[in-house]
Amino acid sequence: TSTIHPMHLHGHQFKVVAVDGNPVPENAQLLRNTIPIHPGETYDIEFVANNPGIWLFHCHELHHADGGMIVPVVYGGFSLPDGEPASPAGGHRMPMDQ
Repeated sequence: TSTIHPMHLHGHQFKVVAVDGNPVPENAQLLRNTIPIHPGETYDIEFVANNPGIWLFHCHELHHADGGMIVPVVYGGFSLPDGEPASPAGGHRMPMDQ
C-alpha cells in the first residue's frame, strides 16, 4: 500500500535475512520483533519456533490489523493449560509478549 506498516511478531524475535530479494549478510542480521515496511519493500524473515502457543504476527497500526493484516502463528500439538487443544479460531486468549 502507500503507507508504512510496522509489522510485529509476538512471543519471538526474528532476523531479516533478505531485503527486496537481496540477501542480508549474516553479521548484519539484527534480532527484532517489529520492522517498519515501506511501500514497495519486501523482507524475508526467519525466527526460531521455540515458544509453543498461539502468537500473532500483525501490523502495529491496529486499524490495519482489524482490516486483516494479522495472522496467528500456531504451534502444532499445543494445548492450553486446561488441556484443551489450542485453536486460533476458538476464541482463546492469545499470549502477549512483554
